[in-house]
Amino acid sequence: MAKAELSYCGQLVRECDPDRFLLSMFVPAARREDLWALFAFNHEIAKTREVVSETQLGLIRLQWWRERIEEVYAGQMAEHEVLKALGRAIERYDLPRAHFETLLHAREFDLEDVLPGNVEGLVNYADFTATPLMKLAVRVAGGGEDEPVQPVAVNYALAGILRSVAFHASHRRCYLPEDLLKEAGQRLDRLYEGKPVDGLPEVVREVAGQAVEGVRCGNAFLRKSGRLADIYLTQVKGCGYDVFSPKMLAPPAFRALRILF
Repeated sequence: MAKAELSYCGQLVRECDPDRFLLSMFVPAARREDLWALFAFNHEIAKTREVVSETQLGLIRLQWWRERIEEVYAGQMAEHEVLKALGRAIERYDLPRAHFETLLHAREFDLEDVLPGNVEGLVNYADFTATPLMKLAVRVAGGGEDEPVQPVAVNYALAGILRSVAFHASHRRCYLPEDLLKEAGQRLDRLYEGKPVDGLPEVVREVAGQAVEGVRCGNAFLRKSGRLADIYLTQVKGCGYDVFSPKMLAPPAFRALRILF
């Protein structure tokens, strides 16, 4: 699809969230715009930590989105390109407002500049930042309420977090469990300088081990999301759990074909 043919949300998702854009190609064309609206909204709130200079400004930004979502559910049409598209998707699929509220609340954690205390805390973070979005996406993609969304969403989020360790470190952020980092002898200041210790791969291995294997999905979008998470977790393993390896910068070979087949 040529870039000129894409909507505002479609272009935003393709540029800023290419994995979810790729996954959207596996759903009927009539549903893609609504998926792009969801993913564009998620991008806007997920980048809050990166675009503000202090916590209070981030909270104000998230509150702005919270109020706009409230207006959408009250029937007020917004002028914002993402909100206009999101409003149509909400109305078309009767999307639950609670999922949007959970996503907004979860992003407040990013503003606190603290690490998850342990693996359980990290899994909870992955759950709250990914599962509501995946539930909304599966609903748009025609899935039922009985789909195993949570394990797939958590796997997807964990894979993304592990693949982004080096990127986050360059921005003085870290989502790895604090207790495991201390056991490994990893100091944050050294991590932020791109100087991981020998024990860091064991921390990554422990986090990757939280992924649930063998999740069976009926909905094609959910199934392929799980497949993509598996591909990335396999890549992490193939790099010896060294998330600073140059190999982590390259997309896995034949990614789209492996998702398809």
